[in-house]
Amino acid sequence: MKNSLLFFLCAVFSLVVSAQDNPKYLVGAVPEVDGKIVFSKKIPVKGQISDEQLFSLMEKWAINNYDNAQTDEKDLNNRVLLSKADDKMIACFGEKYLEFKRSSLVLDRAKMIYQLILETKDGACEVTLRNIKYSYSDSKKLLPAEEMISDKIALNKKGDKLNRYYDKFRIHTVDSVNSIYKSIDIYLNGINTTGATTSLQAEAKTYSAPAVPQKDSSVEVPLAAAAQSIPNPVQVASSIPVTSNNTPQTIAAGGVAAMEGFRQITPDKIPGNIIKLLGDWTLITSGTADQMNVMTASWGGLGTFWEKPVSFCFLNPSRYSVQTMDKGETYTISFYTEAYKDALRYCGSVSGRTTDKIKGSGLTPIKTPSGATAFAEAWMIFECKKIVVQPITPEAVVDKSLPNKDWSKSGYHKMYIGEILNVWIK
Repeated sequence: MKNSLLFFLCAVFSLVVSAQDNPKYLVGAVPEVDGKIVFSKKIPVKGQISDEQLFSLMEKWAINNYDNAQTDEKDLNNRVLLSKADDKMIACFGEKYLEFKRSSLVLDRAKMIYQLILETKDGACEVTLRNIKYSYSDSKKLLPAEEMISDKIALNKKGDKLNRYYDKFRIHTVDSVNSIYKSIDIYLNGINTTGATTSLQAEAKTYSAPAVPQKDSSVEVPLAAAAQSIPNPVQVASSIPVTSNNTPQTIAAGGVAAMEGFRQITPDKIPGNIIKLLGDWTLITSGTADQMNVMTASWGGLGTFWEKPVSFCFLNPSRYSVQTMDKGETYTISFYTEAYKDALRYCGSVSGRTTDKIKGSGLTPIKTPSGATAFAEAWMIFECKKIVVQPITPEAVVDKSLPNKDWSKSGYHKMYIGEILNVWIK
C-alpha cells in the first residue's frame, strides 16, 4: 500500500515538474500590454473570403459557443455582448471552469471570467482575450489575472520555474486560451493546428475508387434532413486529424469516442428551424468500405419514432445511392456552408456508378465512431442507423396532385428512417 501511494505521489510530482519545465508556460506565455494581461492571436483564413463573409461566420461561431441557449453549460453566464457588422467586431462575455483537481473527496477549481473580442478583416480573425479574472474558493472578490498569472507573480526570479499555487492558474489559463484559438482555427480552416499526420489522413490520401461497371448520366437530387445552418469552414481542408490507434481516444458524452474538430450534442439540441434547413447544403453518405456513395439531399426531416430521435429521407429508386443505402447499416447526413457549394453541386451532377464522387468532390473523408463516412468540411454531422426502409407505393399517396411526372417517372421514392446515434457540430 505504501509503495502504491509513493508511486502515485511520484507520478503526480513528475507531471507537475514536466508542466513547469514546459516553455509554453514560462517567459512569454502570458503577454502583458501596459501592465494588463492581454492574449491576442491573428488567425488567417486559408482561402479567399470577403470581410462580410468572415464576419458572418464568426458571428455564428460566437452564437454557437457563447449563447447559453446553444450550449449545455447553463451554470455559466456566457453571452454575446455585441455584434457590429459595420465595424466587423464581435464581443463576448465568457466564463469557464478551470479544474485543478477532482476526486471523490476534493474538487479544486476556479471560474475564469474574461472578455473575448473578435475582429474580422483582411481575411483573418484577430482574437483577443482581456479583463481576465478568477472566482476561487472562499474569496469574496474576483482575483485579477495580473495578480495571479503574470511573470512577476507566477515565475521564479530566473524565470525557469513556476511558483507554487500560482502555477495551476497559469497553466490552465494558457491551455484554455489556446483551446479557443484552436477552436476558431478548426472552425475556419477545418484542420488541426498541430498539423500532425494520422492514420486517417493516410487513409484519405490512399482512398481508391470503387469499381464502376455501369454507366449512368442521371443527376442525383434526393432527400434531406433538417437543421439550421451555422457556417464554419471556409475552404476545403486537406485533413482533420483524429486520434490514431496508438493514442487513447477522447471520450465524448455517452461513452462515444470524440471526433477532433467537432463536439457532440444531443439530438434535442440540434439548432434551427427544420423547414428552413431543407434548402441548405446537405450530403448523405452511405455504403460499406468496398462500395460507398455520396449524394446531395433536399427531401427529409427529423422527428421521434419508437421513442428514438430519427431522421427520415427519400431516395428515388433509380439512384445509385439506393444500392449503397440498402447495403450499409449506418449512414451520415452532413451539412455545409455556402463556401462548399461547388463541391456539393459536383456531387449532385454526376453518378456514383461511373465516378468516384468522393475523390472528385475534393472533400476530406473522415470516419465517425459508428464506422460511417462523413467529411471534415461539414459544420454538422448526423450519424444514423437504419431502422425502417419502406418503398412508397402509388396507393399510399392520398393527394394525387403531388407526384408529378418528374418525381414518379422512375418509380416512387423509397423512405429511410434512421435512428440518430450521434450529432457532431463545430
